[in-house]
Amino acid sequence: MAAAAVHPASLRLRLLLSPLKSRTRVPQAEPAAAFGTAVTSAKVAVNGVHLHYQRTGEGEHAVLLLPGMLGSGSTDFAPQLQNLNKKRFTVVAWDPRGYGQSRPPDRDFPLDFFERDAKDAVDLMKVLQFKQVSLLGWSDGGITALIAAAKNPSYVRKMLIWGANAYVTEEDCRIYQ
Repeated sequence: MAAAAVHPASLRLRLLLSPLKSRTRVPQAEPAAAFGTAVTSAKVAVNGVHLHYQRTGEGEHAVLLLPGMLGSGSTDFAPQLQNLNKKRFTVVAWDPRGYGQSRPPDRDFPLDFFERDAKDAVDLMKVLQFKQVSLLGWSDGGITALIAAAKNPSYVRKMLIWGANAYVTEEDCRIYQ
């Protein structure tokens, strides 16, 4: 009997993941109640502006969701707000200043806007009285999360970043303007 052909991409993926198998822990299924849908919405004063956020869950591990450019907590993270485990996590999705419901002010892009957003994000979570947080950052929210973690290493517990640039070019700055 002839052996089945293995697609090269499939083989490569298996080889890449094989060292992880011994350390991979598959979580046990949680009761449906752990994934409830109650999401609250509010604004709070942070660094001279009123930042909008959505919050759900009652877990001891706080997670802040950081949206990408021109996004908001609800546009970029609605599935995560609904589906992350509410027993393990307290999930907060924010609208950075000038985005979504965090207006006024209108969004501006000074040279230090990523640093300003990082400070706003950390200070928001401190106003909400979280002792430590994990960050999930998408696109520009990923850049913001990287800066927040670099400036607050003892406050940021874990981080998941996707679609973020490692640096901003002069061309990027021109596009933002």
